[in-house]
Amino acid sequence: MSDSGESQTIKDAKHVSRAQRDSTEDLSFRTDNLNAELDKRISETVNNIRKMGQLPPRTFPEPKRSPSGSLIIPARSWKELVEDAKSITPENVSFDDLLSEPDIQAVLQRHDSIGKELGWFESLDRFDLTLAVSAGAIAGLMDVLLVKIPAHPGFLGSKGSEGGWLPNKVDELVKTLLPENQVRVLEKAHKASYDPATNNGLLRRIAGLGPRTHRYQSLGHDPILGFFFGVRDILTGQFTAIDKYGKVIVQQVGEPLLEGEGFLIRILEALKTHVGHLLSDVATPAGLPAPLMPLLSFLQFGKIGNHDYTIAEVARQMYRSGYDFKFSAASGIPVLMTNVIVWLGNFIKEKSNERSRDVITPENGSHRKLTTRRQLLIAHSVGMLINAGKVSVTKNPLAVSWVQTLTFLRYVAPEMHFLLKGKEGVRVEMVENEILSGFQTLNKDIDAFLETQTDFMIQL
Repeated sequence: MSDSGESQTIKDAKHVSRAQRDSTEDLSFRTDNLNAELDKRISETVNNIRKMGQLPPRTFPEPKRSPSGSLIIPARSWKELVEDAKSITPENVSFDDLLSEPDIQAVLQRHDSIGKELGWFESLDRFDLTLAVSAGAIAGLMDVLLVKIPAHPGFLGSKGSEGGWLPNKVDELVKTLLPENQVRVLEKAHKASYDPATNNGLLRRIAGLGPRTHRYQSLGHDPILGFFFGVRDILTGQFTAIDKYGKVIVQQVGEPLLEGEGFLIRILEALKTHVGHLLSDVATPAGLPAPLMPLLSFLQFGKIGNHDYTIAEVARQMYRSGYDFKFSAASGIPVLMTNVIVWLGNFIKEKSNERSRDVITPENGSHRKLTTRRQLLIAHSVGMLINAGKVSVTKNPLAVSWVQTLTFLRYVAPEMHFLLKGKEGVRVEMVENEILSGFQTLNKDIDAFLETQTDFMIQL
């Protein structure tokens, strides 16, 4: 077995193991001889004592004990063990010196078996593939038939649309939960520094800023990014925006919030103002931008449509045409259904495995996690393909499922990391974890044994 790349600790451990084994074998041999000799001498001594008319002693000197009465066994340090072992076996010790041939073959077989489940064909069976493709297809059909595109009068020269059934239902639900009178109350109570709708009164001009686009260009209005940039702007009295050319502009527009108060109080008040402001905007006709979509403002390239718009400009126009947070939430329902179908199918499979435990070997947690991740990658890939077909047929960027795109990237990223890092690299980690797990199990067994012993104690 190869010993290259070993740490000094492993080398020392092999020396100690070899020395302990040799000492044990030698001690066992000498003990057998001494026991035989001792039995002979004891028998002779007892006979001599009896001939003298006396009885043999019934007690012997007691070994050293603790105040509680436990036998004290002195323990030696690791450094002492290593020094003694090297004096006994000064030469290099290999695993071949410590293990028998059957032991070595068993270790090699176990080593080769670790990581087999990392391959695509090994991690997915027919049921897993069928479930993944079916989940993606169902989500894709829901996107085509129920989501469609947001309601708009016309976009990049296309015909107007009344929107899909699902987005319209979400829009109605939001308006029911946040009626106009409630929105007006929220607007007055939660004014935010990141809410300028025009360049009037600003120290620095923001290209493209207007009543229909200011929420898209203001990072504070992003449903995700806003919890950093929006809260920060409220605390500092600033306005952080991205202009239509992809330039980030930060400027002072007011006084910092509750200056002089405790930091925790300021944070809580800023969060309260931020959440209240988002709620006041989400139910309005313009709504909030789709999560993270304003970041597309940095993609200042591409030639889309008759006017050769950049990706950044098309995304900005999409928001103006109704592609807001409410629509992205509606388009996210099929994406969520994809995950639910996969998780539910796997749950049923695991329960079936439990009922057939004698026939089917249950998969371990790490294998199941890898399988589920790849199932979701396949499912969202199918959903992406169907969505791409919808965009191609309608020739309308509003047909893009932004949530599906983000979710697809979310599952592509770890798989790409796995491919770049390499299967062998992950396999090495699994082998190391297997070894560490063995040591931990051994330590637990030793600790459990020592806890049950009351007749001796180890003294360091």
